Amino acid sequence: MRPGQRGPWPISNDGSRIFFRQYQQAEKCLICRIGEYCSYCERCGDLHVEHMIPKSVAKDLETEWSNLLLGCSNCNSRKSNKNDSRDGYLWPDRDDTFSAFVYQLSGHVSVNGTLARGEYCKASALFNLVGLGAEESLTDKRHRKRRQAWNMALKARCHICDDNSRNVVDLVITLALEIGFFSIWMAVFHDDEDMRCRLTEAFPGTRLG
Repeated sequence: MRPGQRGPWPISNDGSRIFFRQYQQAEKCLICRIGEYCSYCERCGDLHVEHMIPKSVAKDLETEWSNLLLGCSNCNSRKSNKNDSRDGYLWPDRDDTFSAFVYQLSGHVSVNGTLARGEYCKASALFNLVGLGAEESLTDKRHRKRRQAWNMALKARCHICDDNSRNVVDLVITLALEIGFFSIWMAVFHDDEDMRCRLTEAFPGTRLG
C-alpha cells in the first residue's frame, strides 16, 4: 500500500487556507498532492473523497484536510463507518504501509507476516476494514485489476530487459501511472533500484523511508 504525503492544508494565491464548503471540493487538491489513485487498493480512477474518521462519527472533521484521503467505490463502501477513530490501524498518510502488505502474481494480497506483533495487528485491522483481500465479484474487481496490473508490469520488465533506453523506460513509467497499483510495480521491479526510484518519484506524493 503506497504511503502518500498529503502535505499541509492547501492555500490560495493570497496565502490563506482554501475553504472547503463541502468535502467533495477537496478532491482536486488531493489528486494534485497524491495522484488519482485509491489510497488503499491503489487502483486508478473511480475515486471519492474518503474520511479516515467517518463523518458520521466526527461531523467536525468532515472538511478537515488532515482527515481526507482518496478512496475507490469498493474500499469506501467496505470501510463505510466501521471505525470510530484512527487508533488501532495503520494509515497510508502517516505509517509505513508499503512494508505492511505482500502482493502476489495471482492478485492476492496478504498482511506481511514478518511485521512486529503490534504493527501486524494494525495492518490486519486496516486490511479487514477496507476488504483488501476480498475475492473478485460482479461489483468488486480489485482482485482482477491487481492481477492484470501484475501481468502488465511483467511484460514491461521484459521490454526493459530487451531495451533499457530512456524512451522505453519513460513509456513504462507512463503506463504505470495510467493503471496505478504502485506496490505491484515495485514488487515486479524488486531488484531494479533505478526503476524503483523512478516509480517513487513519478507517483505524486509517495513517501518511502
